[in-house]
Amino acid sequence: MASQITELQLNDGTIFRVGDHAPHGTIRTIKAADVAVIVRGIEDLGSRIEVRLNKGYSLQFPGSRLARLVLQNA
Repeated sequence: MASQITELQLNDGTIFRVGDHAPHGTIRTIKAADVAVIVRGIEDLGSRIEVRLNKGYSLQFPGSRLARLVLQNA
């Protein structure tokens, strides 16, 4: 049975949950306007974790920044 990452918490307390809006200020334009994005998926890429967002955005975090992962059996 495969497991899927459904939630990621960083050392600074920031939480990303699949299906929820990303925290305010995650993506900003050049003029500092907040871009509202939704977390579409979280994937383990070995030495880092990728958070896939809508609108074509994604974020990558090194393992050293992770505080907690929540897994769900698929």
